[in-house]
Amino acid sequence: MTEELPTSDIEFRLHHTMLPVADLDRSIGFYTGLLGMKVMGRRSDEARKVEVGHVGYGDRETRPSLELLRDTSEGAPASVRPTGIHVAIHVSDLQRLCDSLEREQVSFIQPLKGIGGRRLTAWIRDPDSHAVELVEVRAA
Repeated sequence: MTEELPTSDIEFRLHHTMLPVADLDRSIGFYTGLLGMKVMGRRSDEARKVEVGHVGYGDRETRPSLELLRDTSEGAPASVRPTGIHVAIHVSDLQRLCDSLEREQVSFIQPLKGIGGRRLTAWIRDPDSHAVELVEVRAA
């Protein structure tokens, strides 16, 4: 592509990523209580028959959020199927966080491990079995 894109002077930023959840309060508690996020907004949409909670780091006007969406329809399932995607969160002290998550009996997909000396990762499951990758990159 040698021509200038029609979007070259338009600003973009990631707004949110949606995860279906079975119990909105439980999911909000997990992301805020264990992973340090804040509630950025919450609402019910009767027309769409959903309840929505946004959680994240910072304010929703300038930072991306995780949109947690619960089906409130009459035939809503009691549990949701994992999406097959994952959310990755950068952490400044992954060892300390993993110790805390273990005490809280969070399910680990992969325990803390080092990758290449400077990078640490761990994988956990949220209450709806969605995969969450936790990453710490240490300074050289």
